[in-house]
Order: sequence, then C-alpha cells, then structure tokens
Amino acid sequence: MAKARETSQKLYSTFYVLILVIIGVYCVLNATYTAIIGGTTFYFFANIILFFQSVMALRPSEHTRNLAGLGLIVIIFGLLYTHGLGFLSHMKAIVLFPSVALTLFGLPKIADHPQKLNILKIGLLLSFIALAAVQYYELDYLKGYYDSLHNGETWQQYGAL
Repeated sequence: MAKARETSQKLYSTFYVLILVIIGVYCVLNATYTAIIGGTTFYFFANIILFFQSVMALRPSEHTRNLAGLGLIVIIFGLLYTHGLGFLSHMKAIVLFPSVALTLFGLPKIADHPQKLNILKIGLLLSFIALAAVQYYELDYLKGYYDSLHNGETWQQYGAL
C-alpha cells in the first residue's frame, strides 16, 4: 500500500511539474512573439526571471530556495521602472502573483507543512494560468491595434517581422 502511494505521489509530482513547464514555455513564447512584433518586452524579461526563480524555488536545497526571493525584488524594481509608483494598478502586476508564490516556497513554515504546501502549489498553478491569460489578451489587443491601421497590410507585417 505504501509503495502504491509513493508511486502515485511521484506521478502527481511529475504531472504537476510538466503542467508548470508547459504553461511557462507558453508564456515565454508568447512574450517573445509579442516583443518581436513590436509589443512590450516587460513580459519577456519577467518570464525569464520567473523561470530562474522557479528553478531555484522548486529545488530541494534550502539555500537555493532562499535565493528565489531575489526574483520578486527584481520584478518589483522592473514594475517600478516601467510604471512608476502606480504599478499595482496596472495589469502587468499579475506577474507578482507567481513570483510571490515562488518566494513563499522558501519559507520554512510553509515548506514543512504538506497542507500549506499543496495550497501554495495550487495557487502557483492558478497564478501561472492567470499570467498566461493576461499575456494572451495583451497579444490579442496588439493584433487589434495593428488591424485598426487600415492600409491593406496585416498586423503580422508590422514590428520586427
């Protein structure tokens, strides 16, 4: 019975990491494409920071989990640089949710309790889904902007393409 539980726990853990990787790759590719066609590069750099923060936070070593908090600080400085003190009222502040969740993985009070850790994992997954949705809608908004320029060309011919 214990062996079956261990196997299912490993399977769930692998499946969870696979879903996070797929959503993360989607976010990075979407942010790269948005930057290529002339959109903002903020999401690209924020997703790269979130990738490194995820690698540090989800490792078993306690020292590397503590380094995951640096990603939150870098993202806050990036938001302050791009939007000033009103950065929390901007839609790009959605990047803070996965960063805060990844930072919380390094806290011993949360990492030592399985129930809190499971809630945090669900929150991390939902925050990455919300980030992917915001990036998708901002790319859709950029497409609409290029469609409004009525000169017979498609929106894909603008920007760096």
